Amino acid sequence: MPDLLSLDEDSLGQLPLDTLLAALGDSDTETRAIAIFALGTRSEPEAISALVAVLSDPSPFLARTAADSLRRIGSPAVPALIDSLRAQDAQTRGLAARALAHIKDTASIPALFNALDDESAIVQYWADEALERMGVGMVYFQP
Repeated sequence: MPDLLSLDEDSLGQLPLDTLLAALGDSDTETRAIAIFALGTRSEPEAISALVAVLSDPSPFLARTAADSLRRIGSPAVPALIDSLRAQDAQTRGLAARALAHIKDTASIPALFNALDDESAIVQYWADEALERMGVGMVYFQP
């Protein structure tokens, strides 16, 4: 495996997907963070699934880096992020809602309305923020 720490951003984006996925298992946090960042340039389902799994990482830094990478992927990540709003841990739900707030894909509106009732104040905040950013707020009525 190449030394990810020595590569520039363009080179990272050209690495094979398998190389980046393998780097997620590295013991070095920096290597894992770089792999997570580089996966944010990919929209393959395997990359999205791997990033969603990192949302529950014990390292808040790595989990947030994964959320930021999912945000950069954009709309292709929305279905996985919507599913993550139903995760057991609040960290995953909060980071998913935060990513959805930045993506602003209207497909997430029903799930974000449900997240307004989440037990976590962070999830509620980001769900409300997402809806506000989409111009929906509390005026959304489903026919």
